[in-house]
Amino acid sequence: MQNISSSTITKKLQQLFSLLQKGQTKVVLEELTLLLSSVDDNADVMHLAAMAHKADGAIDKAIDYFIKSININDNQPQVHNNLANTYKQNLNSKLAVKHYKKAISLHPRYIDALKNLGLLYLNQQDLGLAKNNFEQVLVLSKNDVSALTSLGNIFKAQHEFQTAIQYYQQALMVNPNYVNALHNLGVAYRMSGEFLLAIDCFKKAQIIAPNLADLDYNEANAQFDMGNYQEAEQAYWRSLHKAPGNCEVHETLNEFYWQIGKKSEFGKSFKLAIEHLPKNYLLRHAYAESLLSAGNQAHAIIIVEQALKLEKTPDLLHLKGKLLASAGDIKAAVLLIESSLLKQYKLSNALDLIELLIIDFDYEKALLQIAYAEQIAPKNQLLIAYKSICWRLTNDQRYEWLIDYQKHIQIYDIPVPKGYSSRAAFLDELQGVLLSMHQTEHEPLKQTLKFGTQTPGRLFHKPIKQIVELKNAFEEVTREYISALPKDNLHPLLSRKTNQISFAGSWSVKLKPNGFHVNHVHPEGWLSSAFYVQVPDFSHYPQTSEHAGAIKFGESSMQLKEREKIARIVTPKPGMVAIFPSYVWHGTIPFNGPNGVFRLTAPCDITPRED
Repeated sequence: MQNISSSTITKKLQQLFSLLQKGQTKVVLEELTLLLSSVDDNADVMHLAAMAHKADGAIDKAIDYFIKSININDNQPQVHNNLANTYKQNLNSKLAVKHYKKAISLHPRYIDALKNLGLLYLNQQDLGLAKNNFEQVLVLSKNDVSALTSLGNIFKAQHEFQTAIQYYQQALMVNPNYVNALHNLGVAYRMSGEFLLAIDCFKKAQIIAPNLADLDYNEANAQFDMGNYQEAEQAYWRSLHKAPGNCEVHETLNEFYWQIGKKSEFGKSFKLAIEHLPKNYLLRHAYAESLLSAGNQAHAIIIVEQALKLEKTPDLLHLKGKLLASAGDIKAAVLLIESSLLKQYKLSNALDLIELLIIDFDYEKALLQIAYAEQIAPKNQLLIAYKSICWRLTNDQRYEWLIDYQKHIQIYDIPVPKGYSSRAAFLDELQGVLLSMHQTEHEPLKQTLKFGTQTPGRLFHKPIKQIVELKNAFEEVTREYISALPKDNLHPLLSRKTNQISFAGSWSVKLKPNGFHVNHVHPEGWLSSAFYVQVPDFSHYPQTSEHAGAIKFGESSMQLKEREKIARIVTPKPGMVAIFPSYVWHGTIPFNGPNGVFRLTAPCDITPRED
């Protein structure tokens, strides 16, 4: 092997690094091939080879060269950081964390590695660890705008919007043109119900970054929240003109058309984008999902078959399985979804398989799938709900331990907030506020609601007097419910007993005549509730059920016919709150009545707060 001096190698590496920065990756790889034939023990050469292969898209080769560099010299924090970035790109979070930590141990003031590790934790929803990393960055650099913004993102993820807003504002004081902070400040304002402030942030950011489609998309969402439908529609289309392949924007735009009653426009954006991007199978997949949600299975299967000709992805196989199931071919659907999970395991797809196995009487196999999925998502309430059905149908005594329909479902009258002469006076004011938020014509596509409307956003984050009073009243009855629960460290409800709670979701539903909620659970909750603001006197109108308008518990969404069982029915009245475990199946019984009659509720989900 030719002997090359270290100064010659250093000079050569500088030249090649400059070429790599200019995007001349192929030239660098050719030169490195010659250099590597003469030098096989230089860590810097291996590091540059890794970076060049990564730039060329050869991730596995890049990882090999990073490891060779480290094997020659393990004390290189930058190489460990770059290797961690590559593992993160390759979806190997465990090894990414290992090498970020190694980089930081070698160089405790390595800000890039601290931030990169923090971002990885944030992506994994390990919010406490992420917060710790970004706080370390601020100790080293108190005005680091990306760290300030990331801390804002952490508090936003915890629904602590006011704290998040403070961090974004602090970042913008350092750099008023930092788009990431300005964008997320707008999102936080929107999530806390400050729609005008949100739109102002998005418009300012659009001036700085006019090609960033997400800014138009989030402005559209805020305009929709305000009922400014023309402005929302225009902003959605601006976003799609900038990013025609963005499936999330297409789905939201078509959801928008559905809810406001412009069904003639439904699917238009997908069709135009598919014409423009004919080889984009993801667009076809998203379009088929939207069609399925809208009840158009026949058109959805045509689009799925077109997409499968482009790419046989696990998600497309899963979607075809769902469509076969909707057509009644359960066994073929099971085979397809099983094959998709063997190629790539996804919890959402596994949940669909579990449901089909239960429908097909295969409870043993369903329970095996549940046990595997619980290793990934032990608190997922839908998994527990499916388990409850399997246990009931196999006469497993644990079913009665899991759900006590008398003790676990409790009914309260909402406390009367201070300043009101009666509960009725509070409900009257609250009803006016809530009705002003129900501006759409139809229910959301992917919700359990049928023949009604649902408010957008998070109700309890709106800075409106009556909503704040309602949230405070909910906290009071929720703590009363929790205080009465016993402790059982093995029980999925009782083991999480705590006084530290958060409202994970809150909204209002206006049910019209013939309206109802299909049976469902709340997968991301711990406790769920139904609060009744307005309940008509159903006895004034002919009804098909003596329990019209009531909430029922125990019957699943799987339409198991004689295998279904309603365990409890609760008749609502204005001011009543029902609180129950989020994994308990529940739905409503439809009611009849003339146009103008409605039932108004304000449900919410509650989770233990994780500081």
